[in-house]
Amino acid sequence: MKKKYSKFLLLFYPVLFLLSLVSCNEEEEKLTPSRLFMPAGQIASSSGETSVRLTWKTPANTVAGRVSYTVEVAADTLFATPVIVSAVADTTAITLTDENIPVKQKLFARIKTNAKGDTPESKWLTSNGFSIRGIQLFTDIPVKSEDITDRSVRLRFVARPNTTRVVVTPTGGTAREITLSPSDLTSGFLIVDGLTSGANYRAEIFAGTKSNGVTTFQTKEPLSGNIVDLRGITGRPSVLQDTITQIPNGSTIILKRGQTYNISAETLLNKSVTITSGTDLTEPNLASVYFTSNFAIAEGSNIDYIIFRDVVLTGSDATAKYVFNINKTSTIGTMTFENVRAGKFRGIVRLQSAPTVITNFTMNNSIVDSLGSYGVINVDVATSQAQNIVIKNTTIYKAEKIVVSRNNSTSVLFENVTVNESPLANNYLVDYSTTGSNNVAQGVKINNTILGIGKAGNQSVRGVRVGTSTAVEANNSYTTSDYVLAATGAFPIPGIKAYSGTSLALWQDPKNGNFKIKDANFPGMPTNVTAGDPRWR
Repeated sequence: MKKKYSKFLLLFYPVLFLLSLVSCNEEEEKLTPSRLFMPAGQIASSSGETSVRLTWKTPANTVAGRVSYTVEVAADTLFATPVIVSAVADTTAITLTDENIPVKQKLFARIKTNAKGDTPESKWLTSNGFSIRGIQLFTDIPVKSEDITDRSVRLRFVARPNTTRVVVTPTGGTAREITLSPSDLTSGFLIVDGLTSGANYRAEIFAGTKSNGVTTFQTKEPLSGNIVDLRGITGRPSVLQDTITQIPNGSTIILKRGQTYNISAETLLNKSVTITSGTDLTEPNLASVYFTSNFAIAEGSNIDYIIFRDVVLTGSDATAKYVFNINKTSTIGTMTFENVRAGKFRGIVRLQSAPTVITNFTMNNSIVDSLGSYGVINVDVATSQAQNIVIKNTTIYKAEKIVVSRNNSTSVLFENVTVNESPLANNYLVDYSTTGSNNVAQGVKINNTILGIGKAGNQSVRGVRVGTSTAVEANNSYTTSDYVLAATGAFPIPGIKAYSGTSLALWQDPKNGNFKIKDANFPGMPTNVTAGDPRWR
């Protein structure tokens, strides 16, 4: 019996020992006060120009105002980097200013409930990233394209008291500091010249040592190829006419902004050319070309491209003058009018006689007004052809006609176009008039376009006249209520939508060329207008 009892004690003593340990731990737990709860929920942040406010909720089982909190701020969530701010708050909010923490830097906060009496502090609650937004005096972020050249930039800003300087720094390069003059502060912009072409820059504006805004830009690439720069020749309006027939094929002619050049005699082109205004941020006006005659194409020419970019084209007589009046056999790959202002012509381009083919005719980002009976492009002979016609991001007003052709085409596209006071009574937006040669193989498409009242207030206009095999469609396009079709032969545009307001109700001042949309009842207003020339939306 003794042996059995001994064995039982040997098994029982370890159990007693473990039970005693558990009993001791329970007694210690009863003697140790419970930890305070950490702040509830998430830490919210509200950022301003010069400060950020952090808020949190009172911990569970805690009476507001009877505890305090420790707030720490660092640049990482693990707080492995040095703490930037350490503060104690008596309420569930704290405001940090640009005197306490760096501006525009992503930071993190952690907050704990501080110990009270015998009750230990809580665990940390960590925030999501936050930052002080910072003052932003630059109005364009990044800088707009029209304020950038290949060697200079116009930085627009809102001047505030104590605004002192701008620092411009190329990526990987040396910073350049410019002190702002009283005239800079008055005008609200600074022109910085002598920059590197095709380079990325960062600009920062300061009040003393304090940053008041940052923007970025990339300078444009310089024009390449054969450059004929006429900017150094002033007081000689004939210099463009004298020069253009003498230049190598593929040349770019640079005109001086604010200057006017005359085309006073028929000028025959036989080579590719680009005509453009040069860059000059101190001169807001484009170069102008004034036509008392016109351009034409030399017999037998085969030209890859003719481009007009960033120029004003003006005729002396809306009943007789053209930019191009082509009457000799020729072929032209591309004819482009990019960001031009053209007006007071009988027509912009007329294919008058003899076989001429233009593969691609494009008018983009332009404003055209006061056109006579030949419109924007007019194929006036059945042996000539404009194969692909594109008019986009453009405003056309006070034009008797727009697109006319006596021969077939491949495609016609109107996209993001504003049209008003056009066409004249009983005329067409698009007119392929000759039976048997009036087809557009890929159709006529009118997208995101607005058509207003006819020319001279006439309300008897016509739509698109083409052969029966040609598809005509309109998408997201509208007519104003004073756009009224002729009683007969109207050729209405399939898919176009009727807007209830007149042209005067829709646009700010259409008679004087201001087509800013003002009517809140226009579809998409005021948040997302998608029709018409984008410059007016």
